[in-house]
Amino acid sequence: MNPTKVLRSSQVIMTVLLGLCVPMLIILLIVELVADPNPVPAVITIAGLVLLCFFFSYVFVVPDDLTSSATDRTLSIASKIFAHTRQGMTPEATLGACRIILPETLASAICITDGKQILASWGVGSEQCPPGTPVALETTARVMASGTMSVFARDGDSGEGSPFPHLRAGIVAPLKVRDRCMGTLGLFYPRASAIDMRQTALATGFAELISTQLASFELERQDQFAARSELRALQSQVDPHFLFNTIGTIASLVRTDPELARSLLIDFSNYYRQTLSNSEELTTLESELDQGMRYINLMQARFGGERLRVRQAIDPDVLSCRVPPFILQPLLENCIKHAMREVEPLSICISARRADDRVEVVVEDNGAGMDEATLAHLFEERDAALEDSDDMAADGSNPRGCGLALVNVLMRIKFFFGGDSGIHIESKLGLGTRATVCLVGEPRELEPAAPLALA
Repeated sequence: MNPTKVLRSSQVIMTVLLGLCVPMLIILLIVELVADPNPVPAVITIAGLVLLCFFFSYVFVVPDDLTSSATDRTLSIASKIFAHTRQGMTPEATLGACRIILPETLASAICITDGKQILASWGVGSEQCPPGTPVALETTARVMASGTMSVFARDGDSGEGSPFPHLRAGIVAPLKVRDRCMGTLGLFYPRASAIDMRQTALATGFAELISTQLASFELERQDQFAARSELRALQSQVDPHFLFNTIGTIASLVRTDPELARSLLIDFSNYYRQTLSNSEELTTLESELDQGMRYINLMQARFGGERLRVRQAIDPDVLSCRVPPFILQPLLENCIKHAMREVEPLSICISARRADDRVEVVVEDNGAGMDEATLAHLFEERDAALEDSDDMAADGSNPRGCGLALVNVLMRIKFFFGGDSGIHIESKLGLGTRATVCLVGEPRELEPAAPLALA
């Protein structure tokens, strides 16, 4: 049942009844006054006319409570459409949108296209227009080219193979994302007289609603692409010095300590297998800790166990927590690169615990630390720091910014866990640094890339 058509039919019936009853009551009033001057019948007739006028006003002049109900209904329709189109213009999503939109119009059928083929159709004769049917309606091509709504009558558009050939008129509205026409929404009617300003306004409104939601979907998809790109950028950062130094260390141990060399070689292969993998999925905190300790083992083999000391204080309850990959190793790498002194040993403590609705992972060292100026610009990329800073040293180095890795980690943490999550750095020059990774709530999943429209 189409509630819009029922309401329109009810209004038409009431108008006809009112048009018949009012003249009859007026005639009856005149007849009664001529036949019998008694005022009682005249009063009754006038009262009937007044009641009819009030009823007419109630039906056609909508009161506030009905306006409120209409607003709630509009919001509900928008919410239902969003539940489908939030995944893009897939056949399933567009079919769901068609089923919701059609009952809100006087149209007999509806179809959504990507400009080349039908994505979904619903209504009378929709079985003859399955998904994938090529679009033969000339009006659709014009709308795709112009980006503006068009009303057509079948007599003026005689393309063979047009959808719903028995429906003689229709409205085609564009679905646009960033001023680019991505598809069309078509409403089909039995006759041109069924199309009025309200129907064109509905077609335009629903098309704009879907377009807005498709734009939101595209932005979300771009965020996911950015997260994947950032992860690949971090994975591709293979430090050649680390690579050569580690191979040299293992080679020097082959004769003096074969078992240690063998163990380091296994750690080295596992470390790079994980680093160079194309994983874009969330991992567990336990897996991140294992990867971090492989890196530490390789560094201890290079610098010596007495010079690089590491201890862990991990709450077993957080080991299964899901986290973005490659968030711990960059923090450990920064400790060794920037905190280790020339002679004195460096101690690193890795801890993790759950606090209320968040998980906190802390990497703390007793190394060289940072001054306030360096700490203030810590999350600037190195290139940006070099361009904006006048603090360049004689050797060409710059203390501001920590390069791509730390910025990448922060951005991906915020992408997966939201703005309340992040990295908090505390440091004092000569005393050490404490980096706290705060992960609030549950992470979002990277959904498989979905098409905005069928190709």
